[in-house]
Amino acid sequence: MRLEQDLSLGESKPQHRSWRIRKLDAHRYEATANDIVGTVQGEAYGNVFHWSFTLAVSPGNPLANVRISQWMYLQPDGKTMVNHSTIRKFGIVVGQVTEQFTKQ
Repeated sequence: MRLEQDLSLGESKPQHRSWRIRKLDAHRYEATANDIVGTVQGEAYGNVFHWSFTLAVSPGNPLANVRISQWMYLQPDGKTMVNHSTIRKFGIVVGQVTEQFTKQ
């Protein structure tokens, strides 16, 4: 499966992330993306999905990388997903984002 994602963060120029996601079994997934270091491992149980990955903020400079942990919760309506992301740098939480997506 492919997932195309466009991101806008404050004043910085928009970024595009192209995910390739593969289902391994009933609960496990793996993925790669153009600005992700290595392969992402994820798990889904019921209405909850979790994965963690290293984002190459400045490709070629590993000191700029951040670690992101995402928890995604599909809501009972089946159309709304809440995503909570925690961003760490050198093991220290530097940001958290909670966002909601609704399927039209």
